[in-house]
Amino acid sequence: MKNLTAKQIEQVKAIRTWTNTRFHGNTKKVDALLLTDIKAIIQKKYVREIAKQPSYKKSNATILRELIKWSKECKGTGYFKTLIEGNTGIYYASPTFGHSDYNKSRIFDKNEQTLNLMRIFNALVN
Repeated sequence: MKNLTAKQIEQVKAIRTWTNTRFHGNTKKVDALLLTDIKAIIQKKYVREIAKQPSYKKSNATILRELIKWSKECKGTGYFKTLIEGNTGIYYASPTFGHSDYNKSRIFDKNEQTLNLMRIFNALVN
């Protein structure tokens, strides 16, 4: 793919990361580019897009800040949730339904640090 024409350059610019690569039958060219070149371009754009995504794990404090913000926004509605203690973990669930909440989420493993975070969270939100 060297020495591209102006038409080919414009076609390359128009290709997006999630462009469909399924073509019917024995298609060899699409407009001015070969199908193999288009697939290679899309693959490179895909790899670059994935590299932009954060690959770090959020800290417990960051998770707690996000949950506090969301719970304060939802206070007084049916979406309001608090942290509750389970046998092996800390859950984000409705205070009304508790462990019966079908939409509860496991947030932390249960240990002394996360129990303290749960107490702080519930004191701030309630």
